Amino acid sequence: MPHSPYNFTEEQLDCEAEREWPVFIYSILITFATLFLMVLLYKMLAGCCKKVFPQSPADTQLGSSSFSSEIQEWAEGITSGQTPSGRILVVAVFFCNVVAMVLYVIDTSRQLLEECITWEEHITLQIDFALGAIFFLHFLLRFVASDKVMSFLFALNTIVDIITLPPLFLSLWIQRTWLGLRFFRFLIIFSLPDVLVYVRLLQNSSSIRLTQLLSYIVGFICWSGGFLFLLENQGDPFHHYENAREKGSFRFGDNIWFLIITASTVGYGDFFPITDLGKIFGVFYLGIAVGSFANFIPEIAELLGNQPKYAGNYVASAEKQFIIVCGNITYSSVSGFLADFFHPAREDVNCEVVFLNKLEPDLEFEGLLKREKTRVTYFQGTMLSAMDLQRVCAEKAAAVLVMCDKFSTDPTREDASNIMRVISLKNYCEGTRCIIQLLHYHNKSYLLNIPGWDWRRDDQAVCLNEVKFGMLAQSCLAPGFFTMASNIISASLLHIMPEMPKWKKEYLSTSNKVILAETFSPTFVGLTFQEVAEIVYLRLNLVLIAMEARKYEGGQIWINPRNRKITPNAIGLFITASSDAAKRVWFYCRVCHEHVEDVEEIKKCSCKRLAKARYEYFNYGKENPDQRNGFSNKQELIKKEEPIEGLRKRKKSLSEADHGRSETAKMRFDGTGCFHWCGSQSISDCTLTRQDATVTMFAGHIVITIFAEDENPVLGLRNLVMPLRASNIPYGDLRHIIILGNMEFIKREWKLLANMPKISVMDGSPSNRADLRAVKVNLCRTCVILSAKAPDKAEPVLADKEIIMAALNIKSMKFGGSFLNDEDDDDMDEEEDPEMNHVNLLLDLSFVSNVRYLDDQEMHMSDHLELYKTLPFASGTAMAKGILDSLMSATYFNASALKLLRQMVTGGATIELEKSLAEGAGLRGGYSTPEVEAAKNRIRVDEIVLRESQWSRYAEYGARFSDLFSAAIREQGTLCLAINRL
Repeated sequence: MPHSPYNFTEEQLDCEAEREWPVFIYSILITFATLFLMVLLYKMLAGCCKKVFPQSPADTQLGSSSFSSEIQEWAEGITSGQTPSGRILVVAVFFCNVVAMVLYVIDTSRQLLEECITWEEHITLQIDFALGAIFFLHFLLRFVASDKVMSFLFALNTIVDIITLPPLFLSLWIQRTWLGLRFFRFLIIFSLPDVLVYVRLLQNSSSIRLTQLLSYIVGFICWSGGFLFLLENQGDPFHHYENAREKGSFRFGDNIWFLIITASTVGYGDFFPITDLGKIFGVFYLGIAVGSFANFIPEIAELLGNQPKYAGNYVASAEKQFIIVCGNITYSSVSGFLADFFHPAREDVNCEVVFLNKLEPDLEFEGLLKREKTRVTYFQGTMLSAMDLQRVCAEKAAAVLVMCDKFSTDPTREDASNIMRVISLKNYCEGTRCIIQLLHYHNKSYLLNIPGWDWRRDDQAVCLNEVKFGMLAQSCLAPGFFTMASNIISASLLHIMPEMPKWKKEYLSTSNKVILAETFSPTFVGLTFQEVAEIVYLRLNLVLIAMEARKYEGGQIWINPRNRKITPNAIGLFITASSDAAKRVWFYCRVCHEHVEDVEEIKKCSCKRLAKARYEYFNYGKENPDQRNGFSNKQELIKKEEPIEGLRKRKKSLSEADHGRSETAKMRFDGTGCFHWCGSQSISDCTLTRQDATVTMFAGHIVITIFAEDENPVLGLRNLVMPLRASNIPYGDLRHIIILGNMEFIKREWKLLANMPKISVMDGSPSNRADLRAVKVNLCRTCVILSAKAPDKAEPVLADKEIIMAALNIKSMKFGGSFLNDEDDDDMDEEEDPEMNHVNLLLDLSFVSNVRYLDDQEMHMSDHLELYKTLPFASGTAMAKGILDSLMSATYFNASALKLLRQMVTGGATIELEKSLAEGAGLRGGYSTPEVEAAKNRIRVDEIVLRESQWSRYAEYGARFSDLFSAAIREQGTLCLAINRL
């Protein structure tokens, strides 16, 4: 046994030897007995009064609102933590209990169970007395608040107060303290979960249960430690206390150590009880602790294992922006998005991506997170919870991107879920920018009902079907359009290998162009759009496609506007390779850069002459009427002719114009003037049988083939047909549309197609050669192959099997002459015209990797294909849903890109049209008004065959595209964007 380091006076030892602890025990028993008898007496008297003086129901109702009941309700509310003051009281009382526990531990260090000391000499006694007064007042409040007094008497808090408070108050009277049963305060630790729930620190069941188990373990061990400390230092009464521990040999901390290693069944043997009562207590403790811990530890381990791995809070950095991505978060959707978002072609992307998803990532996704851990963070949660939005600092995010499941079997439900995420975000922080992916066009109208949705904040809705089908529709009019449009919205690097074929080198040399916005230099102010377009292409190597007004001016975008002049601070949208190249438009100064041949040397003026150019802008035409903004009319750099709005305008003779005016009187358009309109047609009137189609002469038409079952979700064919029925296309130039597929499926789409002219439907299969021959697929302008069937994401190879097999089937078909003996008549095959068997196909694939089955030029060994490098994509034959994921990144970095693309591909969809379609009645006819007539006069995308146009001189070998570009913009105001080599 170690010797005691404590030096006690003889008075202290004699005081302890008197052993008057039974007096304190008697005070506890007397207090409890008194309270118990009072409760019994109260219940007996209350029962007798009810029998002698029964109350009527009316008296009972009046009694419920008496003063005593109001006091009871007030006390119940303040002790249960239902009010803010009640929660403060609960926390304060628990804190006082913790202080009382600390005082007990401090007093155990004195190693004296009983001391003869006055109240003034013992500082811990003074603090303990003050705490005792607080506990007594709380005891009275709980007594008043209790409905069942007997249950209150046997509550844990009441038992602790009865055991600890009477000895405390008695010690002041007899000037003698007893450490004894003060350790019962440790049982209050059991109520820790309730306190944390009151203050809302615990909210889910797993955290509450985990806290309960831990509080039971800690409270029981501390209480047992106090009990064993009393037994070992007091000694056995039946041995006259002679076997008590020597002072300081078995401290409170030693008790806790002994109890922990005993419960863990380790038992080092360095400490052990020596009193008989201590040994008996150890036996009971061992049975309870081992049994309880054996039950608690597995449950604790399970709860800890079930704790969200990706919980916690995001710490926003002031030096770095971040975006939040939510919605459909899977490895396949996220990997493509991250590859485009952090593409090396995007310069200075100092932005972190924070994913918020309800599910934990799978192993493949976790691998991606580890590879991108420096710029990607994952949190488990939902956008529908304000707490989770607070965790990821949604109010500080540069933007919130909501991604949809492109392969959802219920698109309406998927869109509704994402719209609810937007509503939750805008309710939490209205000012945060939001970009949402939607599947169906008509669901965009619900976003307009959200109060916080504001396009001026660059809130954008990327409707995949609207953009995808719009690009396919424009590709029917201008083959290869979706290739060009996809390239300018996705980031790619200029990576040309010497072993590549010639076509691929030429194609990749321009496929890295993107759309960027930049403010015009004051040098260009006052010039028309067509004049500036020619200057920036010839001198700066940029393609000016549109101009945009500032947000405070309305934010409109004008594509190749007619005679619109450049205004101060106007923004241009350019097709260029980098942001540095686009900045040349702002840096350009005629005085400094007029004779610069290398565009790389066009940088910000260092001689302050750019300021001079600004001055000339404000004074242009005042000093020299023949000179405007540094460009002299004598230079004749630009031949000023009246440009005509649109990407392509044809000259018409007077007779053609007269014919057009007479035909216009017969035309009918929708209420906005953007689309051709006709009276509602029943699907039976527009249905063709195979025999009807065979005897009908079709040529230059558009065939839309669909693989679908009766129950498949609708595709939204309206988004494909509407751009083909835009009012800026003369009625006589509208191409007839034949829809071939499952008739029951087409009927579900027909409601929104019934008001569009020149549409026929045919019940059949895209794989049936007889049906394809009946609709004259060999004579059609374009054949579009779609599928409404939900693909199997587990087997991407089989997802597009029907589309691929249908495409190969059409390519192998022979047209012209007899097709009954195609396989046997080799001589006939040699004499056939290849053009007769060529069919322009447009395929909508689900997965990029399946493009390999359509590429007969290269062998693709990897599943991770870059779609833009494949021949089917480059030639304008196949596109995949994954390419549209780039649109989310492009919209975040340049909000104008989406608006420009929508304006080009939708054929003129406006907010007014969206609101009209949201009513569910489809297109509505309208009268011919000046507004309707003005709406028809807008840009259109079209294909120009050079050899058949007025610019046939540029179809010769050796001609330059720049010469064609300049001639087209001067002569007709036509903006040439790309070359499609067949």
